[in-house]
Amino acid sequence: MALRHIWLTVVVEATSAAAAFAQPWVPPQGEGTVSVTYQNYYVVGHYNAAGQPNINGATHARALIAEVDFGLTDTFGVTVSLPFIATKYTGPDEYIVGGIKTHPGVQDDRRYHGTFQDVRIEGRRLWWAGPVAIAPLVAVILPTHDYETHGEAVAGRHRRELQAGAAAGADLNRILPRGYVYGRYSLNAAEHLHDFSSLTSSIYTEGGIELSSSVGVMMIASWQLRHRGPTIPELAEDDWLGHDRFMVSSYANLGGGVTLAMTRNTELHVQWVATTSGRDGAHRARMLSVGTTLSFGSPMGGFGDPSPVTKERSR
Repeated sequence: MALRHIWLTVVVEATSAAAAFAQPWVPPQGEGTVSVTYQNYYVVGHYNAAGQPNINGATHARALIAEVDFGLTDTFGVTVSLPFIATKYTGPDEYIVGGIKTHPGVQDDRRYHGTFQDVRIEGRRLWWAGPVAIAPLVAVILPTHDYETHGEAVAGRHRRELQAGAAAGADLNRILPRGYVYGRYSLNAAEHLHDFSSLTSSIYTEGGIELSSSVGVMMIASWQLRHRGPTIPELAEDDWLGHDRFMVSSYANLGGGVTLAMTRNTELHVQWVATTSGRDGAHRARMLSVGTTLSFGSPMGGFGDPSPVTKERSR
């Protein structure tokens, strides 16, 4: 397929900044892609400290995410993404979180509240190890403005964050014709607020196959692992109404999707993701996303100089 499955996977949790997961490949110098993705995101409850699910604090979010991926050189790319999020609280007037009686926040009036969230800027450097693309990366997340962080129907955590890690991917043509796989790891450190730290690891994996020159399918799995963050008793003593801003959770997501090549330089992508497990206040969520990606520049679709198999398929 012309665009080689460019994906913008953003889990729009009301308690966390949007996280974009891009492939390791880098567009050639002066070329790139523009993506616009709509996401319908339901929080049906939370997981407690023991990993047990509940139906507390339900919300519904709709988001529109714009992303630009651009090649500054043939081996160094920059990705910039910005979501607009509208969130509505749909839960009860009172609920229990970690044994603590909790009331909705100022925006939890069962109406949508929309605003821009946080801009994310990522730089990655591409190396090739035979048929495998490897790209160390550094990213920053910066709030675009002051927005409400108390309650459930909020845009995000309003915390600056630094991410560092690497992505790797490869064609699987030798063992699976028209197949591919890639993964990504990053260590994420958010700024200290109220003397609370936030340190997590993010892991993302995707594998897929091109059924034809215009149709591709994929399976994805992702994890967030909590390393450091406040406990529920610590939050209860400080600012419980704003606990979602400081809470650090672990969770796992599983999903899949389809891509359709509409033209040589344009793809339509549809994806479904659901939370399969979690703990420490993680959201129980499911998300449907629909979007389009447009490449600009080369008829290759802007993915550097991968393997001879990929170049032959592009031609």
